Amino acid sequence: MILTGSICLSDIPREQMKKVVCKDGKERIYLNVAVIERKEPSQFGHTHFITCAPKQEERKEGTQYIFGDFKEYRPVSEQSNAGTSCGSSGIIPAR
Repeated sequence: MILTGSICLSDIPREQMKKVVCKDGKERIYLNVAVIERKEPSQFGHTHFITCAPKQEERKEGTQYIFGDFKEYRPVSEQSNAGTSCGSSGIIPAR
């Protein structure tokens, strides 16, 4: 399953971002996240949301940890496009 959606970077609580010095010596910023399936789709059809995953003792009252929504990507099947490729309109010209 492929999920598509968007996240609001400005909604991520800065204190949840962790600076880590990696093996190559470069400092990088990480954020622990969880993608969770909704009990019911949202009014826009979103079936999942993303939240940073703070430990229980790190949570602050009144802080919003959800910062994005996703829904399942469903490509248009090639079969449903049959007859419309190569400029065919499905209309038979008059003779």
